[in-house]
Amino acid sequence: MATTINIRRGNPYNAKLTFSNEDGDAYNLTDKTVFFTVKKSTDNTTDDDLAVIEKDITTHTSASGGITALALTAAQTNIVVGDYKWDVRVYSASPLIQMNTESGICNIVEITTKRIT
Repeated sequence: MATTINIRRGNPYNAKLTFSNEDGDAYNLTDKTVFFTVKKSTDNTTDDDLAVIEKDITTHTSASGGITALALTAAQTNIVVGDYKWDVRVYSASPLIQMNTESGICNIVEITTKRIT
């Protein structure tokens, strides 16, 4: 099922990501990288060169519990307002694991208040 996330442009964004196997048990993230990628909805390239947000997560909140944290900085979310596509991939080189899990629409929304004093 696709999930929509809303990120306020130029603001930090944090989310807890939880992974489980087919039986509903925690998926062990030990020695695995979690890739979070956001691209334009029309980007169908075979690589991530045109991604507007890329985050590689190698340190997990609870690797054995299948829990990691997505933490984006204000600079990473300071992109053009609009709708994008996103997904998450769990990766390991040895043994080779390339598992795409969640995906959906990422709405980058404009903030209203911009003053700092």
